[in-house]
Amino acid sequence: MVVDKLKLVIAFILACQSVKAQQISTYTKDVYVTSKDSLPYRLLYPLNYNKNKKYPIVVFLHGSGQRGNNNEAQLTGVPKRLTDSAGRVKYACFILAPQCSKKDVWVKFPNFPASLETTKLATPATKSVLAKLDLLIKNLPIDPKRVYVTGYSMGGEGAFDFLARRPGLFAAAIPICSVSDTAKARLIYKIPIWAFHGDQDDVNDVKYSRLMITALENRKGTPKYTEYQGVKHNSWLKAYEEPGLFDWLFSQRRR
Repeated sequence: MVVDKLKLVIAFILACQSVKAQQISTYTKDVYVTSKDSLPYRLLYPLNYNKNKKYPIVVFLHGSGQRGNNNEAQLTGVPKRLTDSAGRVKYACFILAPQCSKKDVWVKFPNFPASLETTKLATPATKSVLAKLDLLIKNLPIDPKRVYVTGYSMGGEGAFDFLARRPGLFAAAIPICSVSDTAKARLIYKIPIWAFHGDQDDVNDVKYSRLMITALENRKGTPKYTEYQGVKHNSWLKAYEEPGLFDWLFSQRRR
């Protein structure tokens, strides 16, 4: 138990160091304000940005531990494969990294664990992210057929929820160590999905990813699924380093 906790502490320290490195990558910093809510967010422009080109956009959803309003903590976990020097050349894209407030979540499961059903209405944070995303697609040279979403833990749950609420928007998704509403498989089974989970996850049981993958396959969907043996909740550390992951993601286009 002590060794496991030490590993998590080390992983967190490394992630925080990654945040500092990512800040050098010149994310713009702003807040999306509506009549009822405000959403802090960071936006990374493609390297060598050219307004006459069309770029994909990746929406990155953080976990519950990065909630707040400092507009910084949400950068923890953004895949380094997309933000290091090689990644920014190979995968030129916009990255939208919103921050959910501490009083909110990306998606609610009101009767969990008795039921995996989510609320009929999106949470305020999710409404704001989707509204801001629509504005970015309208006002920036973003390829509307190459809109992607990924996230871990609470963010992985959000990724599945985003797909279900806007199935005609997203070209692909990478949800990691999440819980999801399996009844929504009927809405999203045609969308390319590569999901990940650790089989020793002690926060979100691995059975929840297995249930959703089965639900998608029962609808004749063809999701990709990688399960890491002996890995607990921090499976995103391995998932975002998975060989071929981002080649796969950026090859997906909405039909």
